[in-house]
Amino acid sequence: MRPKKFTEKDIVALFYKHKILTKKQLTQSCGCSDMTAWRILSKHGYLTSYNFNAKYYTLSDIPVFDKNGLWSYRKVCFSKYGSLTNTVVAVVFNSRCGLEKNELQQLLGVNVIAMLSKLYQQGKLYREKVDGIFVYLQTNADERHRQLGNRAALTKDKHRQLPEPERIIAVLVELIQRVELQPQQLARRVCRKGIKVTPTEIRAILQHYQLTKKNR
Repeated sequence: MRPKKFTEKDIVALFYKHKILTKKQLTQSCGCSDMTAWRILSKHGYLTSYNFNAKYYTLSDIPVFDKNGLWSYRKVCFSKYGSLTNTVVAVVFNSRCGLEKNELQQLLGVNVIAMLSKLYQQGKLYREKVDGIFVYLQTNADERHRQLGNRAALTKDKHRQLPEPERIIAVLVELIQRVELQPQQLARRVCRKGIKVTPTEIRAILQHYQLTKKNR
């Protein structure tokens, strides 16, 4: 019996059913060669995942991207910008206030520390320290200043929102005992005593009382 010849319609239907597929799943399900599968996919349009080592594929018209151009299915992540490198640059450029490494990692769901350093060295991203933390920004000077201005306004609003006096006292007590502690460390120590204070709230306390490293 002559083996069944899979058409573009068959492969498209398979993707619409499963949403995402690996190369192995695709070729085994269709019984076709890699070359045939990629020829059909290229004709239709497809994307590779930016996590799991680009192991997964989906058709370009399947994802429903969010405002950042991202889409995930069963923890497999895709971007309308394609590769992780392109995605990081695009997300930073489109951000209102620039992005810290932790903000980027939370948004993308992958470790981007090494990539950020490389992109900065290549001149594809700019970075500037804000409150002791690197913020990644656009390379265009005017847009970069706009992002920094937005971040400064946002930070100012956050600093106005001090926690309750009981939580402020708990933080200050810990700070008196260990003046060298950073906001994240202070938050953990206070949390062990049953008091929840975020690092952002602790930064607000430090700024409000002008408790810089120098004058503590």
